[in-house]
Amino acid sequence: MLLTTACAGGGGTQDGAGGDSLTYALGDEPDVLNPALVDEHLDPVTEMVFRGLTAHDEDNKIVPALAESWKTSKDERTYTFSLRDGVTWHDGEPFTADDVVFTIEGTRDGDFVTSNKFANVTDVTADDDHTVTIKLSEPTPALLDSLANGILPEHVLADTGIDDPDFNEHPIGTGPFQLDTWKHNEYATLSAFDDYYGGAPGLDGITISYVPDAATRLIKLKNGEVDAAYLEPQQAKEFDGDGGASGIDVEVWPTADYRGVMFNMTDDRFTDPAPRQAMNYAIDRDAIIKSVQHGYGSPATGPLGKSPFHADVADYSFDPKRVTKIMTDAGYEKNDDGTWAMDGTPVAFDLTTFAEDGLRASMIEVLATQLREQGFDVTAKPEPRDAVKWDKLETFLIGWGTPYDPDGALYGPFHSSEALADNGSNYGSYANDDADQALEEGRSTSDEKTRKKAYTDFQQALVEDPPYVFVSYLDAINAVPSNLEGLKERTLAHHGYGFFWNAEDWSFAK
Repeated sequence: MLLTTACAGGGGTQDGAGGDSLTYALGDEPDVLNPALVDEHLDPVTEMVFRGLTAHDEDNKIVPALAESWKTSKDERTYTFSLRDGVTWHDGEPFTADDVVFTIEGTRDGDFVTSNKFANVTDVTADDDHTVTIKLSEPTPALLDSLANGILPEHVLADTGIDDPDFNEHPIGTGPFQLDTWKHNEYATLSAFDDYYGGAPGLDGITISYVPDAATRLIKLKNGEVDAAYLEPQQAKEFDGDGGASGIDVEVWPTADYRGVMFNMTDDRFTDPAPRQAMNYAIDRDAIIKSVQHGYGSPATGPLGKSPFHADVADYSFDPKRVTKIMTDAGYEKNDDGTWAMDGTPVAFDLTTFAEDGLRASMIEVLATQLREQGFDVTAKPEPRDAVKWDKLETFLIGWGTPYDPDGALYGPFHSSEALADNGSNYGSYANDDADQALEEGRSTSDEKTRKKAYTDFQQALVEDPPYVFVSYLDAINAVPSNLEGLKERTLAHHGYGFFWNAEDWSFAK
C-alpha cells in the first residue's frame, strides 16, 4: 500500500509534507552546500539552489542562465554579460552585477576547489546593475563553462567571505528550489521557489535522502519510503521489464564518468611505457561491462569518449597477441611463473580502489585476474577511503570525467603542473611534454578547429605514453515514479550527477 501511495500521487517526502513532492535517495552527501567550495555538478542540492551566468542544455552546450546574453572581444580577452532583469534571491533581495563581481573575485582570490576556474581573470567590473565586464590575461574558452557555477549573494556574504560556515549550511541562491532543512547524514528538503526567473517549478518540493548503502536504498524504494533512487547496475532488473506493475520506471542515461587504472608515475616500475601500452590490450572491456556493470556501460579508450572532441586514435581491444608483441619488442621475457620480466624483475604491482565502492571493488578483482592471465602480476587490494594515501599508491582504479568543456576534464588530471606534489588533481603525477603542449593549446583559443587538433594531439600522446589503462564508461541508473514527467536525458557527469539539471520542469501526471 505504501508503494502504491508513493508512486501514484507523487509520494510522501521525508518530513511527511505530501503533495506534489519527490523524495530521492542517493549515496553521497556533500560536506557543504556552496558552489564555490563544491563543484555544483557533483551535488544535486547545490545544483537546484543556485544558478550561474550560464548553464548547460540537454546536449551539454552552453546556454544563457542568469546572463541573457554576452559579447566577446576579437582577442577573446574581454567578455561583456547582460544580466536578466527581475531576478531575486531566495530571501527576496534583487540579484545584481555586484553579486557576480563579488563571486568571481572571492572565488579567484580564495583557496578553493573552484579557484582555478577564474585564475585568468584580471579584472571584473559591474558597469551597471545588469552589465558585467570580465577581462582575462589570455583567451580562456572554458570561462563560459566555469560561469555555470552558482553565483553567490554579496549582501549575505560581504562581511564573512564566501566560505562562511553558516552559509554553507543554510545557502541562499537564485535557483528553482530553496533549501528548507538539511539534517546531516539523513536528508535535505527543498521547496519550490515561486519567484524563480524561469517560472514556478512543477513540483512543490524535492527531498534528497542520503543513503550510502545501495541495498538499503533499494529497500527504501520498494517500501515506499522514497519515491526515486540511484541504483547500482545489478539492481536495475528489480524494476526493468516489469511492465510498469511496480509504478517505477528505470531511467538509464549515459555518463562521461569513466574508470581507469591509474599508474603512479613517480614509481620507477612504470617509467617504461611498453607495459602500460600492453596492458591496454590485455583487458577484455566487454567482459567487464557484462559481468561487473551488468551491461550498463561502454568501453573506454580515452578520457574524451563522450565528448565532441573525441578522436578515434586508440584501437584498444582485447588482443593477447598484441600484448606479446609489445612486451617482447621492448625486451621483456616471461619468467618461470609466466610473468613478464625485465632482467629478472617481474612486472608486479598492487591495484587499489575504495573498498566502500562495490562496483570498483568488483572491477579491480576482474581486472587483476585478466591482467594476470596476460602475464602481469597484479594483486587486487581495495582499501577504505580514509586509508588511501595517494602518494603511496602503486596503481589505483580511478573515476573521472565530465561532459562539459574538455579543459575541465583534462588539464587537472593530466597536465604536469597539476601534479599531486603541487597540490593538483593529477594524482598519478603524469608528465608528458607533448600532452602538456596540447593541453595548453586547447585552452588558449575558442577556435574549434584549433582546439580539435590540440585535443587530438593530446589523445595521441596518451596512446604513446598511457597514464591509465582505460576501462569503461558507466551508465547512470535512476528509478523514478512512472508518472513523473519532464525528465530529459543528457550525458551526465562523474558519479551520474546532473540528473536534476532540469528539475524545475518536472511534474506528476494528473
